Amino acid sequence: MCQEFEIDEFIVYWNIDEEKFKEKIKDYENVLIAGFPPMGNIIPYHIKERLKDSEKILNLYSYNFPPLVEAQEDEFEIPHDEIWYSEEKKLFCYVGKYPETEYIPKSTYKQAERLARLSKELYVKELYTVGVVMPTQEPFKKMKGAVEAYIGFFEGSKKDVPDGVTRLTRKNIGRYSIIRKTGLLPGFASKLGIESYSILGVGKYPEDLRACAGALRAFKKISGLDLETAKIEEMLKKSAETVEEKLREQREKAAYRGEGVGADGSQYMYR
Repeated sequence: MCQEFEIDEFIVYWNIDEEKFKEKIKDYENVLIAGFPPMGNIIPYHIKERLKDSEKILNLYSYNFPPLVEAQEDEFEIPHDEIWYSEEKKLFCYVGKYPETEYIPKSTYKQAERLARLSKELYVKELYTVGVVMPTQEPFKKMKGAVEAYIGFFEGSKKDVPDGVTRLTRKNIGRYSIIRKTGLLPGFASKLGIESYSILGVGKYPEDLRACAGALRAFKKISGLDLETAKIEEMLKKSAETVEEKLREQREKAAYRGEGVGADGSQYMYR
């Protein structure tokens, strides 16, 4: 017998028994980390890959995701985000695989709101989003000292700021904002009584994977979770070096031809 399935603005599709799962975790102090394209999703993806007991508990679908199907091994799937869970770490990993087809504020709000409410249903006590910021832009380039990541605190958040991390405030963020779901999700979650934070790793260019490593280290520090991430950090470092080598080669070729390469960094803010 086929299970009824349709896609609306935001649909939750359970891969396990929802009732039994919620009963099992209701007394846990659960943490959720969420990352969205183009950079933040790298972090929860690699965390869940390293956790031995990580299990995909549900898929999330939306008709605002791109209209395509994607190859998965020898089969195809329609686009969806995923939530994985490690009972040992009491950790949910939200892997945001797809951006909206276009920037539609209503759909972004809807997904952030639904995910915040789902986090409440999953007994999440602390929620974190992760992304990347470029401190070469105003007002960050005026900041002094080496900063690995910036953390936005939301209503009711009370963690101490760890070493190498700076708290985002009106004073040091100026007129800029944490955009889209990276900011909206913890904003909604905080209104539901979930302690919420947005962690932005510091990068030198828009696709700087070292910034992801910085955000990952900041997440470990502020959450207090015992996670083995050395291999992830090393992989991100090597990937960054590969990207930078390719960029150098492109610049050298462009300089030889008298052409420009790449986008102006001032076009980017939060990723």
